[in-house]
Amino acid sequence: MKKNPSNEDNISSKIVDCVAKREQTDPLKLPPLYDSVDPDALDDIFASEFQTGTDRSGRVEFQYNGYTVVVEFGNDPELTVKEQSELVE
Repeated sequence: MKKNPSNEDNISSKIVDCVAKREQTDPLKLPPLYDSVDPDALDDIFASEFQTGTDRSGRVEFQYNGYTVVVEFGNDPELTVKEQSELVE
């Protein structure tokens, strides 16, 4: 069974950190993530897999601070943050 990730390891924190890094700013200077998505619900999707040991897969995509955020999860969550100009359709 997988262990429960710490607060610093939750996916919502990783998203904010990743966008802050791209913006070269402090994460606290970004708008709240909850303006784009429910961070608690997003974290719960991943936490429940760790708590129950149940394998899940899926994809969540949303806009945050001018970026498209894509979280795909299977064995491990994969986070992608891209500006609109970087998206190829």
